[in-house]
Amino acid sequence: MVDETDETLNKSSLVFGNFVILVVFVLLVGGVYMWVSKKNKTGQQVFPAGINYLSPKGGAAQKPVLLYDFAKLAESSDWVIYEGKLFSYSFQYPKVFTPITYPGDKSDAVTFKVNTLPPEKSLLLRVEAISNRDKSLVGKPKEFVNNYWKFFSGLKSLKTMTEITNEKGLKGYKANYIVKEDNSVTSDFYFFVIEGDSDNLLYIGDIFPTEGKAVFNRLVNSLEYTK
Repeated sequence: MVDETDETLNKSSLVFGNFVILVVFVLLVGGVYMWVSKKNKTGQQVFPAGINYLSPKGGAAQKPVLLYDFAKLAESSDWVIYEGKLFSYSFQYPKVFTPITYPGDKSDAVTFKVNTLPPEKSLLLRVEAISNRDKSLVGKPKEFVNNYWKFFSGLKSLKTMTEITNEKGLKGYKANYIVKEDNSVTSDFYFFVIEGDSDNLLYIGDIFPTEGKAVFNRLVNSLEYTK
């Protein structure tokens, strides 16, 4: 016959044991939380899966992995020609790039995935119609480039503008602009004049990372326009 007193004691011991285990678990979880919080306060951000994107003292984020070996591409002979669909422009680009175009786009835009931005936010080339921005500037490409920042709410002024001629003989302007929010400077914008066309300019934006500058320059110098 089982002693009821012993059975009660056993149940009490079991409940107490479970309670102790629960308390220990809560203390462990709380300790980990406090440790992580302390780390965060000193500038170290801890992310899921143990990935730490900042240095222990909150330094700069790690350099992103480049999408291509741009140094090799700049010297490669494996470049091909892209031709505009609506306008008679053409340029050379590395064969490993895939041209991205936009059906129905009247600006005949094209770009490549060479950075981390979505392609639609990182256009390489388009035909810029001056009349779509300001009809009074048609036939005045230099004045248009000088005032280009006015058409964008995020820009506040022109930084620099220089006249250029690429290796194919296209003449135009290289400009960059000051960003309104933080006074930073945009990447270089290129505007090439189309001979005999007072309304349209060939616009090229430098969408490449710093390591891809030589590739971009080679591409720009290969740009030409045929009548």
